[in-house]
Amino acid sequence: MNHKTTILPLAMAAAVALAACSGPKPEQLTSCTENPVAKEFLETASYPDGDYSESAMPGFDTLKTAFRKDQPSPITVRWNAPKTPLKDVRLVVSCGKKLTDTLFCIPVDPGADSALVYNLVPGKECAFRVCGLDGKGKEVVLSRGTLQAEGPLRMIYTDALNNVRDLGGWKTADGKTIRYGLIFRGGQLNRQTPPSERDIDLFKRVLGIKCDVDLRWDSELDGGTPDDPSDDLYFTPLGEGVEYVHMPVNLYALGQADTTQWNNLLNHMLDKAIAGEPSYVHCAAGADRTGTTCFLLEGVLGVTEESLAKDYELTSFSIYGRRTRNDANSYRHMVTYLLSREGETLRDKFENYFTEYIGISAEKIEAFRAAMLE
Repeated sequence: MNHKTTILPLAMAAAVALAACSGPKPEQLTSCTENPVAKEFLETASYPDGDYSESAMPGFDTLKTAFRKDQPSPITVRWNAPKTPLKDVRLVVSCGKKLTDTLFCIPVDPGADSALVYNLVPGKECAFRVCGLDGKGKEVVLSRGTLQAEGPLRMIYTDALNNVRDLGGWKTADGKTIRYGLIFRGGQLNRQTPPSERDIDLFKRVLGIKCDVDLRWDSELDGGTPDDPSDDLYFTPLGEGVEYVHMPVNLYALGQADTTQWNNLLNHMLDKAIAGEPSYVHCAAGADRTGTTCFLLEGVLGVTEESLAKDYELTSFSIYGRRTRNDANSYRHMVTYLLSREGETLRDKFENYFTEYIGISAEKIEAFRAAMLE
């Protein structure tokens, strides 16, 4: 059976169908949407603070699977296929306060008995309905109820992009959790890996991305110039309504970092989060410069030393290759420097780096924490 999973803006007919459908007894579907290999890695890897001699990643990233390890598991919605196929069958998912606040409208093959749903926010209950039209044009409900994704890791399913995930879900040392939906990280957006139309709709309408933060160097932009929008990415492929900022930075060497570059980048990202405007931050692979950026953002929020390393290593599940916490030239070099900063706790050390080295105000850091933590 072919399952088509399409992310589309809501047409008026779908809104009417969602509001008007009634029929089968509602179902409550709850499913873990974490990638099973990534989930096992996160649950079994155990890292003592301060010891960067080993990594648990080797063995996990080389497992042969029938699915991509940098994408989430779906929620499968099933129903009894009607004896007489219906027309215009669709699975409509609403996660808003009103039934017409539709998140996904997924066309379904007329004879299908299931469809896949991706990219729901973990822990947030959504309503769903599977509806179609009979030969007389009457609406028929095949299934309805609620969906809920479980599991804190929120990888993002896309058609064409790689290594995309939400910073939300990570726990801090004092028991708080990073909110979903404010900062996303991933691989590049350019001609080599252009987003599909569905990806663009996902980023803009579903994830609500307001800013494309590009960390790549000028030499990676295919000779483009800021004055010529036809030249690769000095402009975002996400289109109108998404701000594009080009803020190239170096990676890992935090003690030799260009303070002007990092001040501009971190101030911008903190401002966006404080304003409630979601950002997508990327370099080429979403691994090294992006990994350095997210290490700093998560660290100043108070994420634990072990979790910082695990989030960094998750990139190993993408096409961009292995990244491990014990690499002396990358992560271990970076974290060793941060641990040398003044402060009683790890969060204090990050704050010292932000305020004393980069020049970010303590007031802005507190506002960032208030916006990002719950």
